[in-house]
Amino acid sequence: MSKSYEHLPGASGKARFFRPARYEASEIFSGNAPRLIFEDEVFELENISLRGAGAIARRRGDDGIAPGAKGVLRLTQQGRELFLGAARKARSAYGSGGTSAGFELEANSFDLDWLIRENASVLAREAGRAEPALEPDIAYKTFCADVAAYVGGYLLRIQKFVAPIEDKLDDEERGDIARDLASAAETEWLDLVQEGNRLTAEIHEDKQQRIGYKSYTERTVSQMLLNGPGWARCYYKPAGYPGDYKIMNYGYEQRPEGETVAQKFLHLLGMSASRPIITRMEMVASLVADYANARSSGGDAEFAITSVGCGPARELEDILDETPENVRWRVNLVDQEPAALDYAYERIATMKGRDRLNVTGLNISFREMLRPSADNAAFANNDVIYSSGFVDYLNPLLAQRFVKRLYDFVKPGGQVVIGNVNNLPTGMMWPLEYVTDWSLYFRNENEMRAMAGEIPGAKVSVVSDPMQAVFFLVVEKPL
Repeated sequence: MSKSYEHLPGASGKARFFRPARYEASEIFSGNAPRLIFEDEVFELENISLRGAGAIARRRGDDGIAPGAKGVLRLTQQGRELFLGAARKARSAYGSGGTSAGFELEANSFDLDWLIRENASVLAREAGRAEPALEPDIAYKTFCADVAAYVGGYLLRIQKFVAPIEDKLDDEERGDIARDLASAAETEWLDLVQEGNRLTAEIHEDKQQRIGYKSYTERTVSQMLLNGPGWARCYYKPAGYPGDYKIMNYGYEQRPEGETVAQKFLHLLGMSASRPIITRMEMVASLVADYANARSSGGDAEFAITSVGCGPARELEDILDETPENVRWRVNLVDQEPAALDYAYERIATMKGRDRLNVTGLNISFREMLRPSADNAAFANNDVIYSSGFVDYLNPLLAQRFVKRLYDFVKPGGQVVIGNVNNLPTGMMWPLEYVTDWSLYFRNENEMRAMAGEIPGAKVSVVSDPMQAVFFLVVEKPL
């Protein structure tokens, strides 16, 4: 029911003082924002509105121009000037990341649409003049040509035989055709994925070669595959980072997405390569269920578990299915993405056996988990803490600190379970890192064990999912 104007609420408190919308610079400038220069101070642009901007200078000490000073503000990209105008330095503060500052324009405003377009234009023009990346060897170039020819062959079939009658098909019929084509292509496609994994694993630790191979893959293979919604979401990362819960749901659901048969077909190709997302989820559920079944002794029991980087939390369904009805669960779901927690709660509400779950959602970052605080008391005395897709993003030192921190939270006899993509040909290195620029730490078995290297007395083991794409580190605390 609509409200009359006299019943429409306004804002309260400080929110009553209207400010133009402020945008994250990394998002609206496609991850490569202009540089902000105020007089002779150089800053990285962090956010921008019609009338001002926030920025940070990576230097020690706040010894620059004092707040309140007026001067000339410029935005530049690749040495090209995009904006020049009078501004005032409204604020300045020194912190651990450098000196942050806010600027207000004096007489004019930013034309954001023009800035976004011009910034992109400069980047596109200058990219061709950059120092060329190290070229891949002939074996990899041949491989990329084989991939393009294989996928292109299916797209040609679609163009010749399906496109002329596609407007007569409904969405379900388009999906059925895409499924048939993807099923026919799958065996040889997965062989190509394994070959890509093998070729890139040989050079992956060499940063310069990795950059060159990624650049070549983007120019030759990625541009063909990005017409598929799954590939595009992984590559463009609209949530601001890879691996958001919607990408995970694509992998779990394995449904044709997109408008056309070609888009749906390309999407399903990507999903066939991402099936380890499903086996990873099933594996972590089995490990948690095995722990509970070994300790419940047939009677009523309750176990406390925490999922760090929970995403859609689909494993809870399998955990309920694989444990007796007299086993109950206290569950902490931890994620930095509120939308992921919203989705998880909505899904849990429809689960069979929902009354066996007592769920708490925690919207916190991994750094907060590393920090000793009263807020972290929720994790204390857990039976199992697991993270099946988060440590992949952490460097060896941070991963080791993180695993040790989780280990501190589990009770004697409890376990920490860590899933991490591996660097084997059976894994996902090529489609993730090289096709979609989804950078992870692809670890071998020794590197998995090294994450528990600073935990004396723990029982440490490494197991794999059935597809040999993901390793699981299991760290058990002695009784």
